[in-house]
This record gives sequence, C-alpha cells and structure tokens, in this order.
Amino acid sequence: MVKRRTLTQKKVIEQANQLIAENGIDKLTIRSLADALDVRPQSIYNYVDSLNDLLDQVGVAFVHEIEQRLMHHLMGVSGKEALMVFAREFRQGCHEQQHLAPLLLNPNDLHQLQQTHLTLVTLYHQMFASLHLAENEPSGLVESTLYRSALFGFIMQEMGGFLQLPAQQVDERFEQTMQLAIDQFSTID
Repeated sequence: MVKRRTLTQKKVIEQANQLIAENGIDKLTIRSLADALDVRPQSIYNYVDSLNDLLDQVGVAFVHEIEQRLMHHLMGVSGKEALMVFAREFRQGCHEQQHLAPLLLNPNDLHQLQQTHLTLVTLYHQMFASLHLAENEPSGLVESTLYRSALFGFIMQEMGGFLQLPAQQVDERFEQTMQLAIDQFSTID
C-alpha cells in the first residue's frame, strides 16, 4: 500500500488521467482511483472534494498542457497566422489526449467543471488580447465566436465520427474551415 505521505496532488491527477485513458471518463470513480494508487478512498479526499472536483482538476491540468504547447508554437507568430497556429495546436492537443477532450468540448461537462471552463475561457481571452482583438466590441465578439464555433464544432464532429473521410481529407477540411473563419477577422492581417 502506498504510504499517505508519498501520495501527492500530482500523482492523484496523473493516475486519474491514466484511468480515464484506459477506461473512459464514465468509469472513473474515487474507489477505482484509490485502488489504482493502492490507498484507501478516504486518502483521495485529502486532494479532491468530490469526483466532480477531481474531473475539474484533470480538466484544468489538460488546459494548462495545451497552453504550454500553444506558448511554444505561438512564439514569434502574430495576426491571422497565430489564429491558425492556435487552432492547429488546440486540435492536436485534443487528438493526443482524446480521452480528455470531452472535458473541454462537452458543454454539459463544462457547466459542471467550473475551473476547467474558467481556465479555458482565460486561455482564449489571453490569445485574443495578445492579438489586440477586442472581444467586447460587437465585431470582435462575432468574429471570435465564429472562430471558437468553427474550432470546437470541427473537433467535435471529427471525434464524434461524423467525418467519414480519409485522414488527409479531414486535415484539409480542417484547414479550409479554420481559414474561412479566420478570414472573417477584419481587424487583423
């Protein structure tokens, strides 16, 4: 049995992520996590308040992972090119962690996962602010809403199996879809 003093927040989140990858979000329970960590379920509650809190913490960690990926790839990129890089990297992050993507893409989950939702919204606001796009102005709000809708909608269709195309054609369609949305931005080049 793992000693309580060796259990950490990071280990709890990493093990939860692994269990989600192996069995799906719906199969994750505090008991299954405790069993995987070889601790009593009560020990898990030293790090999370509930199963929903655990999923929220996993979601926040996933958003931070995507954020790190984005920071690396957006270095020195600006304008409409930055919007395309953001879209590509966000999509790639969702592909690499398909088991966690529903935490970001499912509006019902985001409603319950308040910290994940806040972290994701903050990430978007940071990107749009860095591009000097005013989301609080009518045109900026419409453009950014269209962009997010295209990005999330495409990924949801892709992961939901709605695009019955070879991978290369799906990639091409993604590029075309995002380019159409990005071309609507009248305030940046």
